[in-house]
Amino acid sequence: MNYEMIQQEIERLARKAGEKILHSDAASLRDVTVTTKSSRRDLVTSMDLEIQQMLITELRKLLPESRFLCEESIPELANAILTDPSDLERGLCFIIDPIDGTANFVHGMRHSCTSIAMTVDGETRIGVIYDPYRDELFSARKGFGCALNGETLPVFDASMKNEITVFGTAPYDESTNAPTFRLAHRLYELSADVRRTGSAALDCCWTACGRFALYAELSLSAWDYAAGKLIAEETGCIVTDIGGNPLLLKNKPSILCGRPTAVSEYLNVEQSC
Repeated sequence: MNYEMIQQEIERLARKAGEKILHSDAASLRDVTVTTKSSRRDLVTSMDLEIQQMLITELRKLLPESRFLCEESIPELANAILTDPSDLERGLCFIIDPIDGTANFVHGMRHSCTSIAMTVDGETRIGVIYDPYRDELFSARKGFGCALNGETLPVFDASMKNEITVFGTAPYDESTNAPTFRLAHRLYELSADVRRTGSAALDCCWTACGRFALYAELSLSAWDYAAGKLIAEETGCIVTDIGGNPLLLKNKPSILCGRPTAVSEYLNVEQSC
């Protein structure tokens, strides 16, 4: 399998998705419909569905044997879409979030992206995330490092003390509300300041390139973090669940993503409490 060629094609498709996002934004979303799924915070737009369908169609042309784990449901493509994340452990699969940061997109906040990961027998081999608003393409292949717009990102370490940290609110899981804001308070105490951006994929990318020292969230789906996990790891970040255990592509795990020293600082404080 020519992973380099596949990576280049995924990058092209991510940029194509970004063009659709920008076109919708330029049109002030007048042609985009918005509905809810599991709750009032769980939004899906017609653009999510359009981008996901385009990506699946094009990736099936590239690799007809591939299967897909995606955020959105498209009945006419049901035969290609996995419903059980444990099925990722067999064969070739693409994990897709057509618009990560849908609420940001709907409200015109211009902080969203398209995230595509490719797994083989459960191992993520390629991760691509494109932010069309900043024209930033993060792309990683396992063992070959990570690039931002073609420039290799360095591997480095950092403490939290003088750096910014970021957290997510797991808005689809009300049970995490109280512990999430305890987490935010802890991050604020340990770092220079704390942020909440609304895009898990970009939180991983911004940690990978050094804008954040640490990112944490208490409940995510595979499409939220699969590509971002590889991107961060290929720049030397440690990516685990919130307790420091291995992060697996199934269920709805928590995530802790950061520089080795920052992760150690967080875990040492939590374990001493």
